[in-house]
Amino acid sequence: MTWFLVALVTYAGVPTPDLKIHGHHRFDSFEECNLYRSTNQEALTTELKRVFPKVHTSIIRCFDNESTKTMREQSYGVK
Repeated sequence: MTWFLVALVTYAGVPTPDLKIHGHHRFDSFEECNLYRSTNQEALTTELKRVFPKVHTSIIRCFDNESTKTMREQSYGVK
């Protein structure tokens, strides 16, 4: 199973949150992903806000590929 860093972000004045999937980092286990996330939390958040400067709040977590696919389908209708 592949694990990804996924950010749930909100924008000021926008009522629904958005998903940002970090495609450059892929992990073989939740533990590996979560260790990377916790070690690099500040840098990941800074980079997210640099790329998406209008982000108001963000939460970054690790999700497996199937959960990520389901979230995309539910949020955007993307299969």
